[in-house]
Amino acid sequence: MGYIEKRRNNKYRLNVVIGYTDKKKKIYERRMIEAKNQTEAKKKLAKFESEILSGHYIRPDKMLLKDFYVNEWLEKYAPERFGVNTLHEMQSIIEKRILPKFGAMAISEFQTIHIVNFIEDLKKDGRRLDGKLSKLSASSITNCYKAINTLFHCAEKYGLIQSKPAKGVETPSTTGRKVQLNYSSEMLWNLIECIKHEPKDKQLLFWIAFVTSAREAEIVALEEKHILADRQAIFFEQSLYEKKGGGVGVKAIKNHLEGTAAVPPELMHMIQGVIHEKRQEKMKMRDRWQYQDTLFLFGDIYGKPLRPDGFSRWWRKFITKNNLEKYVFMTCDIYPSHF
Repeated sequence: MGYIEKRRNNKYRLNVVIGYTDKKKKIYERRMIEAKNQTEAKKKLAKFESEILSGHYIRPDKMLLKDFYVNEWLEKYAPERFGVNTLHEMQSIIEKRILPKFGAMAISEFQTIHIVNFIEDLKKDGRRLDGKLSKLSASSITNCYKAINTLFHCAEKYGLIQSKPAKGVETPSTTGRKVQLNYSSEMLWNLIECIKHEPKDKQLLFWIAFVTSAREAEIVALEEKHILADRQAIFFEQSLYEKKGGGVGVKAIKNHLEGTAAVPPELMHMIQGVIHEKRQEKMKMRDRWQYQDTLFLFGDIYGKPLRPDGFSRWWRKFITKNNLEKYVFMTCDIYPSHF
């Protein structure tokens, strides 16, 4: 049996009775949560009770960082909050740098000094994982800080800790660094000429990225309903992410910055041609079409959308095959304004 207590700033305390003392006094297990309203809080209370009754519940003061990473952060928190590339980078940092050092520590044991010492240690020689003797760059150290901070942000949000021990820790300054773009018109025209010999779907992906500067996961999430032919525009409102264990899911666009991008008539004509082909594929597949109410622009013959990182992997191979400059795809390194 449990109940909720309303606190301030959309915070609630969940209280579940787990037994009684010899004097018949109730013994509670408690958890602080964030919820939009009492209805959502009650749903989280029911889930909390289920965890306790099933024996899967671990007291916050006993939960190890390595268990929290797998069962909470990676399973429930991260997939819907980070793009596929960011998530892979965070996983790599956590699994290679953070868990080997702190994995056996309980979440509740962490103090700010642990994070300070971790960051200071990264500044020393010999901390690179690629065998090179030079120091880690300031941006690499900052990424390590972001990775450990997101773990504690999740723990705080789930009510496992009162405050983030990484809050306020100083990291090396990365200001003043500028990315030099030296793409000449000749180089870009060469790139475009090579693109002409690629499959139609890859050409379309490239041109949508080139014109709109949208991210890869946002482009592969485009459906027929997002193509505004009468306005010569594309509406971006969602992106794809990889689910743990396989498959892809749809989530809101990063930072909820949905919006419309105008495109030239030639590109709209290309898009409509692909939509026509997809409609024909859907008719042929009938009940084998996996998304009966949806038509993704970029998917296989069964309507299943591309993996979010599928195009970037092709892009690297394309650059190598054609001996081109290493343009970084989907990071706004290629703009029509360079012409």
